[in-house]
Amino acid sequence: MKPIYALTLSFALALAAANPAIAQDRDPQATLAEVFAPDRIATILANAAVSAIRTQMELQYDHLQADPLRGTVTISGLVARPLLPYDQARQCEITVERATLSSAATSQFQTTADLNLNLIGGRATLACLEREVALALRTAGYKDVPLDQFKVSASYSYATGATSVDGTVAVNGFGILDLSGSGTILPRLGEFGYPGDPAVRVTRAVATLKDDGGWEAISQVIPENLRDPQTIRELGTEAVSQALSEGGLRPLGAVERDFVSDLMDQVEAFVTDPGEITLQANLPPDGIVVEPEMYEAPQFLIAAIGLQARATPIERSEIIDVATLAKLNEPGALSAVETIDLATAILGGDGVPMGRALLEDALTPLLADRDAAGPAAALLAEATMDAAPAEAYSYALIASAASIPGTVGLMDKLEARMTTQAVLDAQSTFRNEIEALPTLANITSDDPRELRRMGLALFTGEGQRRHYVQAYYFTLLAEAAGDIAATSLREEIEGRFKGRGPEVAATWRAAVADAQQAALNDWISNDLPARYLTN
Repeated sequence: MKPIYALTLSFALALAAANPAIAQDRDPQATLAEVFAPDRIATILANAAVSAIRTQMELQYDHLQADPLRGTVTISGLVARPLLPYDQARQCEITVERATLSSAATSQFQTTADLNLNLIGGRATLACLEREVALALRTAGYKDVPLDQFKVSASYSYATGATSVDGTVAVNGFGILDLSGSGTILPRLGEFGYPGDPAVRVTRAVATLKDDGGWEAISQVIPENLRDPQTIRELGTEAVSQALSEGGLRPLGAVERDFVSDLMDQVEAFVTDPGEITLQANLPPDGIVVEPEMYEAPQFLIAAIGLQARATPIERSEIIDVATLAKLNEPGALSAVETIDLATAILGGDGVPMGRALLEDALTPLLADRDAAGPAAALLAEATMDAAPAEAYSYALIASAASIPGTVGLMDKLEARMTTQAVLDAQSTFRNEIEALPTLANITSDDPRELRRMGLALFTGEGQRRHYVQAYYFTLLAEAAGDIAATSLREEIEGRFKGRGPEVAATWRAAVADAQQAALNDWISNDLPARYLTN
């Protein structure tokens, strides 16, 4: 009886615990999911990082918010008092209205990794600067450094290995400095065959300074006879020439002399009428490879990257005028080549605001032009891939039929966002005459490798319109004709449809049956054994 009594008592207690009247006798407790919520964990980690920073400086804030799903940490009302060796009185204080540290969202980590630091509404006392710099700013009338914005962004592309760095420093009443650079680190072997200093493929390098009252303030501390633009030009020419010639130990080349002259032209214009001055590398689209010997000496870089001194960045000279943009909506006003060039600029936002949604009306008529259909379809695929992957895939098929470079990767990317049935349906739909699939009549050689080569082109979309069923058809013929490498290609095509569920398997079985029947019929009707049979 005791076991029955114990079981009955346990059951009664369980019912009592589940009674709503008893459950409401106390306040609701936090659930396990709430305790270990991602934002709470991120906030704990952020506060731990703040505590670690406090071992190096005094730090306090009003509000901290961490959002791990978006990859951001925002701190408002930040006050920092760092320990500096030249600030013995401990008067350095930095205040920031809002500081944001962000990284790529989870989905973006598939292709790139980035990190961004953005400080808004900052202010630093002059004690935070070296004594000589602080004294010069005090003489110029500055009581502190009002920092409107300080932003640094860095990104790394997994696909290309390129690293990009962008920065902005905006000081209220002084100036705005913008920096942008992009390059790829390339391995190099040292003198004895071991890894040495790397080379760098530079694809972008630009720095521009916009005056916002800084020159007027600084010029007040310069002796009057040194404020003359011509005097500044002469002094600057001598100083830069000395630096580039290693103190006069080597003569300057023609490229370096031209750079110094252009730089001093811009400096003279800047101090005469303060505006903007820019240093920018004039690089081809694929960039320039800078070897270790070149970046170790600044004078070699000038010629290597085509460094220019300009008033404004090169992009300012490539802005598309209104008259040209207006022609985009006028039928026949632009040639096919001009339309594609303009659409390319709109797609990338080069010289015109980015407007992907505006390209379809302008480019769709070009699909009827055999020469322009491929480039136009490639642009349409890029423009619509985010909003309509299936539609973009149909455009990509036209581009692959026209052998447009880069189409293979684009189709792979789009297929990852589509069902296999949608992919096969798109491959069976033809919108343009250039999409016509090759047939056995296109094979005139008695070498079975030609059949396999055609099957491979149809399978990958490299040089032919991608079509899995037709690729399988040619591969079956190549295998029957004695091509020893065709079997592995057939298995690769079949592997594309494995492990995707019963519906895909059934669809592919039906397609395989049709391809096998067509291959057998053509094998017999065209007497292919006579063509490929050898002793």
